[in-house]
Amino acid sequence: MAIPSSFWSEGWRVLAYSAAAALAFVALEKAEFALLDLAGADRVVAFTRSQSADERLAAQARELAARSRVPAAALPPGHRRAAFSLGYEIGWASEFAGSFAMSEPRRQAEAAAIAGTHVEVARAQARVLGIDPAAVVPLPSRTLTDFIRLQERFEADEGGLGARVEARLTPVHRHLFLLGVTVGNDAAKIHGSGGKLSGAQVEAIRRHATLAGIAPAAWQPLAVDQRKEAPSVVLDRHRAAVDALMTALAGATGAVAGASAPR
Repeated sequence: MAIPSSFWSEGWRVLAYSAAAALAFVALEKAEFALLDLAGADRVVAFTRSQSADERLAAQARELAARSRVPAAALPPGHRRAAFSLGYEIGWASEFAGSFAMSEPRRQAEAAAIAGTHVEVARAQARVLGIDPAAVVPLPSRTLTDFIRLQERFEADEGGLGARVEARLTPVHRHLFLLGVTVGNDAAKIHGSGGKLSGAQVEAIRRHATLAGIAPAAWQPLAVDQRKEAPSVVLDRHRAAVDALMTALAGATGAVAGASAPR
């Protein structure tokens, strides 16, 4: 569904006005995000990572792969892609609808309708995985803090969808779901803004992709610094990166893929 640029801009303008009156810690967090944006989030993460942290993440990935291999062998074809897609669509819907939480009711309703198309796709993926579609609902943002903490709330499994994915599938699939949520959050900003907003949640992408056993070459294009690129280029590259990851996941049927070292 095409989203008029004026529609998206209004939601972000309302949020910006509200942020000016928010609590001091919210303003501080915004400033930290701005500093990361100036420096390049991917470069900051690479600079601050340690070899021991990488080794711990790789060890955790191997442990999750070992725990997941046997139950994954009995899952239907396409389970890895479906778990990612479930997260992607519900993450997209939560981010987009939340960005209009402080707009006038008419705009909120319009945003909810657009988000609803993604929720329906997410519920279709849930059916493929044997998860109750009624449990697939976007996380609401009733306050500015709710919206800013959206990724954190998914990580804490507010709503319980991550636990349902793990119980029905495997621990690795929970990280595929959370990777999808993260990429979906980013996509709602990038696509909804016509490529003008291009920041990626680099460390969350890296962590969940590594724990899901995805090769670096498949996920790294989603975590690159694109702020100096034209909006149309940002859009095209992000779409291509998502499509390429979907293709890679579609080919990883049967047993859980082996863990890859973080990069």
